[in-house]
Amino acid sequence: MIRALVLTLLTAMGCARPPAPPAAAADPVPADGSARTVRSIEEHRFLQYGVATHIDAPPDQVWAVLVDATRYPEWNSTIVSLDGDIAADGRIRLVSTLDPKRTFKLQISTFEPPSSLVWEDGNAMFRGVRTFTLTPEDSGTRFEMKEAMTGTMLKMIAPKLPDFAPSFEAFARDLKAEVEKG
Repeated sequence: MIRALVLTLLTAMGCARPPAPPAAAADPVPADGSARTVRSIEEHRFLQYGVATHIDAPPDQVWAVLVDATRYPEWNSTIVSLDGDIAADGRIRLVSTLDPKRTFKLQISTFEPPSSLVWEDGNAMFRGVRTFTLTPEDSGTRFEMKEAMTGTMLKMIAPKLPDFAPSFEAFARDLKAEVEKG
């Protein structure tokens, strides 16, 4: 009885299970280096940015750069600092050029070399989940990065967020340049 009452109250407050993301969130991003945005704030409490590009190197070479936390500020123009280990169950502290006064404390939730990496933070009120996917292609690697923002507070937070598209494009461009310089 109490459980049903709590669930009813949480649902009324918008805190129950989040709605499923819109179907477009699962679509691959064209590998042209241009960011794509999927917005469904009202219906799905969902905002996603994504970018993809082709990198002329095998996935293991791309992976090596992607998980070397100490070198991020050297090659990545979107990162002020990154401390910690990008490893299974690792934790990192990231400062982005989008908000250099804030340190994001991120948990590595997926670490599957050399194909999948996920870092995330937040809770049911506001959550950010960034997914990196490396897929072998004819002469190299398809790199795709998506970040999904969800939560009951997204409707209030979304208007205050910066446009992540230029940062996503710069991240992909910088990673490609670093890996391909060999």
